[in-house]
Amino acid sequence: MDPEFTRNVRPRRSNTLITESAEQRRAGRPPRRTRKSTPSAGEASTSGSKPGEYVARTIMSWLIDHGIIIENEKIYYVADREGDSDDHKQNKREVLMKGRSRREGVRCECCNEVMTVWDFETHAGSDLQRPYEHIYVARSNSSLLQCQVEVWQSNVEVERRTFNEIVPRDGASDKHDDACLICADGGDLICCEKCWSTSHLKCLGLESIPQGDWICPYSVCRHCNKNDKDLQTCVQCYKKYHFQCILNYKEWDLNTSGETLACDSRCGEVHEKLQSLVGVKHELEGGFCWTLLQRMEPDSLDFRDRHLITECNSKIALAWEVLDECFTTIIDRHTQINVVQSVAYSRGSNLNRINFRGFYTAILERNDDIISAATIRVHGTDLAEMPFIGTRHLYRQNGMSRMLLVTLESILSVVGVEHLIIPSVQELTEMWERKCGFSPIEDAVSQKIINRSTLTFPSAVRLQKALLSTPAGSPSAVMNADVGVDMVSENCAKLAGLDLNQEYTESGDEEAENK
Repeated sequence: MDPEFTRNVRPRRSNTLITESAEQRRAGRPPRRTRKSTPSAGEASTSGSKPGEYVARTIMSWLIDHGIIIENEKIYYVADREGDSDDHKQNKREVLMKGRSRREGVRCECCNEVMTVWDFETHAGSDLQRPYEHIYVARSNSSLLQCQVEVWQSNVEVERRTFNEIVPRDGASDKHDDACLICADGGDLICCEKCWSTSHLKCLGLESIPQGDWICPYSVCRHCNKNDKDLQTCVQCYKKYHFQCILNYKEWDLNTSGETLACDSRCGEVHEKLQSLVGVKHELEGGFCWTLLQRMEPDSLDFRDRHLITECNSKIALAWEVLDECFTTIIDRHTQINVVQSVAYSRGSNLNRINFRGFYTAILERNDDIISAATIRVHGTDLAEMPFIGTRHLYRQNGMSRMLLVTLESILSVVGVEHLIIPSVQELTEMWERKCGFSPIEDAVSQKIINRSTLTFPSAVRLQKALLSTPAGSPSAVMNADVGVDMVSENCAKLAGLDLNQEYTESGDEEAENK
């Protein structure tokens, strides 16, 4: 090897050394990187339901678990009297309906029926469609909206969404990642000269170390492949670009703020369409509905509705609880981060491989109870990734994951995404192909993956599914889609991988289809 280029390659490290460094790392880092918080006052257990016990995953249940409200305590729906100024509204609220807090929602005092907070608002004769803002807790005189903000700003929730700042292990010669940006495994790695990313030569499709400095795809302009101080970051795919380089690609009026610009018109359109869906509930047949979520910070998003932002953030926390219930804890062995949690909260990082900004979470609900959740990230129109999808145990073997999967495929098709990719364990690739229409990664898609940071795991097999050729499913089509996907997770309280990555039997398949 030419001595001039030896600095670009990190020598192989054995699994034993990695394990030892992980233990040393755990000893010197905050507890959040290594273990779950032990539930205490103000904290909720995200996977504390006993086997066979079903606990509703609603916002009311979340507030009760965090001790902000008490189950069965008095609450009431209020409306501000017309003509009241903001300074006098608190003293001039009119109580329209009284009830009791329940995990499922509200038990109305007038009819003794348990209903969702949204139905309670309608029952009170209001059409404001802002129930959390107008339902108050009698004991604290706080609205449910204020209660949600209090939990969201609590230490446990702030910790779950904190930026994943990874510091080098003791004795490390540099700050570079110990795992490949493309395959997530260790070994002999080539190091980026502009960031802390590393890759295998084989994963990059290279046979030898490139001459000069190697710069990863996330540190150069996606149009001209140059690196300098003028690089901007795309709001959708998070690739770098030069403002000047996109002038020939964009066909609409440019904003003056580089922070809000996409790297090309396609990413801009995808971002605009996805953002228009965030927090908006879409009804399906059978009393189900789906919502696309993404963590939002109220301080930086004044133009968005505060009620919508607060509800969206609360459901992000609930979706994480659902996924935590469905999966065994997945800890990245090189950085010790909780992978599923980091994805659900779309946590950023100084390492591109575990920078999960840009992830959305899709949820399937019934009566405000979150049944299924899936995480997706869209890399422009080329591809989207879905590393996790899970269904709660009570609803498995009933086609819930299938319903959510078909819905997501329809959304992505409408947005204009060409391929959906997933990581699969080797022994279950046939199931994904036969039941869900996935296929092995083609060379053209593989090349796109090289230029994008997509979540995978060592020994996982990536699969793809073409979307634009798949007719967009209507709500009816979603409801009537073949069941048989989430039956693969039947009888599993904790899954070792994807909800759909669990072995199944043909008899179980028939049982699911006959329901």
